[in-house]
Amino acid sequence: MEQQNSMQPQMNMQGQENGQYVPGYDTQSNMSPYNVQQMQFGETQQQKERRAEIFSIMAIPTCIYAALYTVLLYNNYQSIALSLFVVITIGYCMYLKTHLYKMNQKEFHVKPMSLFCMIGMLGLAICTASTGNEWIWMLNEAGIVCLLICMLLFEFCNTKKWTLAKGVGSIFVAIGGAISYIGEPFSDLSCFRKFKKKKETGKAGYIVIGVLISIPVLAIVVALLYQADAVFANLFGSLFSIDFHFGTWVGMVFMFGYALLAAYCGIRFLASEKISAESKDMRHFEPMIANTILVLISIVYAAFSFIQIFSLFLGKMRLPDGYTYARYAREGFFQLLFVCMINVGLVLLFMGLFRENHFKKILLTVICGCTYIMIASSAFRMCLYIRHYNLTFLRLFVLWMLAVIGILLTGILVQIYVNKFPMFRYTIVVVTVCVFALGVAHPDYWIAKYDVAHMNHMREENAIDYNYLQTLSTDAAPVIATQNGEWAEKYGKYVVQTLEEEKEGLREYNFSHAKAKALFTEQKTR
Repeated sequence: MEQQNSMQPQMNMQGQENGQYVPGYDTQSNMSPYNVQQMQFGETQQQKERRAEIFSIMAIPTCIYAALYTVLLYNNYQSIALSLFVVITIGYCMYLKTHLYKMNQKEFHVKPMSLFCMIGMLGLAICTASTGNEWIWMLNEAGIVCLLICMLLFEFCNTKKWTLAKGVGSIFVAIGGAISYIGEPFSDLSCFRKFKKKKETGKAGYIVIGVLISIPVLAIVVALLYQADAVFANLFGSLFSIDFHFGTWVGMVFMFGYALLAAYCGIRFLASEKISAESKDMRHFEPMIANTILVLISIVYAAFSFIQIFSLFLGKMRLPDGYTYARYAREGFFQLLFVCMINVGLVLLFMGLFRENHFKKILLTVICGCTYIMIASSAFRMCLYIRHYNLTFLRLFVLWMLAVIGILLTGILVQIYVNKFPMFRYTIVVVTVCVFALGVAHPDYWIAKYDVAHMNHMREENAIDYNYLQTLSTDAAPVIATQNGEWAEKYGKYVVQTLEEEKEGLREYNFSHAKAKALFTEQKTR
């Protein structure tokens, strides 16, 4: 060290070298230009030590978390394993936040909205394991991912002043930030290796390396043992129901790598607290522009609403020649659904971009009122159509969407007059509760029950609905099992055959599948 120092030019307190002034010398901090350059173009030793400490906290839990994610959820997002994984995810996130806050000497406590997100995630996971409907699976899984991101945002960010636009934007920022942090695990690992000898936690690095090396080794060993012994293979098959061939292991390795990077980078980015707590006020435009646009839209909407009330609801206007109420209803509900969605976005846009104005509030209220009439019109049309052509999942989903839009519109209506209304939190609660309600209602059960009850009143050209009933998920099994006929028998055989081929073990256990299999197996043995 002394030799290195002797090679550098000697500086005095005035920033002079051999009596000459040296440019770049910081006289206030008494730093040489070499040290200044290090501060500007590289990380300080303190920052590198901080990286090493973060890695020592996050590395092992993240490796374990990624391994559990792979084992529990590989080709298996619809079983009770998802509920277990949600519990593990909550524990993992809270563990890391506790230790990261402890490192930064911050006080840790779980925030109320974070707790709601946790309950919502667990509820959706349990709902997934209780249904056989694939659309509900996808909706629940998307909801769990969104709630997980929101939970982390509530925990690591100050969201008290967030608007709906700020909250939704922050979700995308969190995703983009995690991707931009893709190199952080490797930088943290490099710093950890450099400073591990100075830390008591240096042994953690060896554990991480051991875990990473053990994954491909275990993959090869288990694959060989699986093929070598029938009893061992049967045990593994009953527990996991996975065919351990080469492609499976490649998929599991990629899944592990994805989970490892996604979990580490996501929490690493949010823990850096780069998302601001303030919501930027974008209301800079002249309200007169908004008022002009809204007046024209309100006139059109008012005329349309008048027609809906008198022609559709009261039936006091004559339909065009050749139109039945069923045909009239069929041609409108999807268009009205999209118009309602546009109206919600339109009201939020005018609230967020144009300055406050009393007349603007009145016009926005009128548009909200007309939107309620459009929602009712679309729902009424759909009910008319269902009465003539029976119930399907898509038709039921449209009614559900209209209900969700109506509830969200109520919150928007409140926010028009109450600026501080927490629209972001309100949206999270409403959407979560509605998605959960749709899942636990088991739509396919009610679809089958309604269609079977009205089957005798169907016209001959709609007999194809028997084929539709055979495509319903296992949620419809309790209804179809009570029916006689070739179509019901085909449905039962298909359910039993499919579930037997899939060989669902404890890891893949689904309550709806198990119930349907038991019903038709018992029916078959009679």
